[in-house]
Amino acid sequence: MALVAIGTGAALAVPRTRHLLWGLLNMPDRMPALSTNAQVHYQPGAEDFAPDVAALLPDAIARVEDVHGRRFEHPVIVGVYATPEAYAAANGTGSTVPVGVTVFGRVNLSPKLFGPQHQRLRAILTHELSHAHIQEWIGEYDYLYLPTWFKEGLAVMLSGGGGAEFVSEDEARTAIQRGEKIVINDAGSPLKATDVPLEKEPENRPPWYPGVLAYREAGMFVNYLRESDRPAFDRMMNAILDDHSFTEAVAVGYHDDVRSLWDKFVKSS
Repeated sequence: MALVAIGTGAALAVPRTRHLLWGLLNMPDRMPALSTNAQVHYQPGAEDFAPDVAALLPDAIARVEDVHGRRFEHPVIVGVYATPEAYAAANGTGSTVPVGVTVFGRVNLSPKLFGPQHQRLRAILTHELSHAHIQEWIGEYDYLYLPTWFKEGLAVMLSGGGGAEFVSEDEARTAIQRGEKIVINDAGSPLKATDVPLEKEPENRPPWYPGVLAYREAGMFVNYLRESDRPAFDRMMNAILDDHSFTEAVAVGYHDDVRSLWDKFVKSS
């Protein structure tokens, strides 16, 4: 996410901008840092949880750098929160629902990850570091204009399913055959920074299901892009991190367009 100027008529963006401004004032940098790892900052009350993050951080960083093909430009700050209120204030959304949010290049982790959803910590941390890495290289503004399905699919893929844990690949394949497939576009929108829409909404499912299904499908597609042609994927990632448009990056990597690649993925599934 990034702070975006609001133009005339963009009333829908006002609440989000307010949350981003609040996040800017509550960045995790302002909290104490672990003495053993200055990248990990914690809200007082989360002292017992912060070392868990520090222990996972080196492997998570290495995984992101391996898949993206470049090192982080500088150490990423990770915020660990003890209360939902502090987490919501810092994460740029004003919401306690997501368990991890990256904003202004900082990773913010929900207290849920240190309670009932602790088993998700490794995957969510790695997922969010994927976002932070791209933001570092191209900036938060240009990051918003990458397709959301790609950003989230990349993060799901390299984290081993983080953010899509509650929908299996088999479920997603069946959903694609029913027409419940993600919308493949070439650019993102600042007003829909985390939305991955489906062409057809699933029926008789809980409210959270379409979003998680979309993340799973996106992760599977990005995994297909990488596994079907690793050199092409690496060329694409290099172009993205050099701040080329997504359309240009795909053409440089695959000498094809993304919708054609999606069709090949669907046929292969």
